[in-house]
Amino acid sequence: MKKIEAIVRKEKFKDVYTVLEKSGVGGMTVTEAQGFGHHRNGLKNKIKIEIYADEFQVDKVVDMIRSAAKTGTTGDGKIAILPLENIYRIRTGEEGAIAI
Repeated sequence: MKKIEAIVRKEKFKDVYTVLEKSGVGGMTVTEAQGFGHHRNGLKNKIKIEIYADEFQVDKVVDMIRSAAKTGTTGDGKIAILPLENIYRIRTGEEGAIAI
């Protein structure tokens, strides 16, 4: 299992959301964020998206985010893939991939 964290332009979030919703991704958490990259051109408003995924889903999800979020200019964002040791669904007690 993996955790996918994507930071995208605020104005591109709707495009990213639309493609992910249609894809059947199990769910996502969205947070408003601010940050700057290596160009140091001031804090910019961004959207942070967190998704839990099975290993086989990661490449597809990353490709969808990249395609929907890309403008080709500085500040398009970042995607990070992190290992996920375990996950639990609080309501049912399920754990592991079934809890995604």
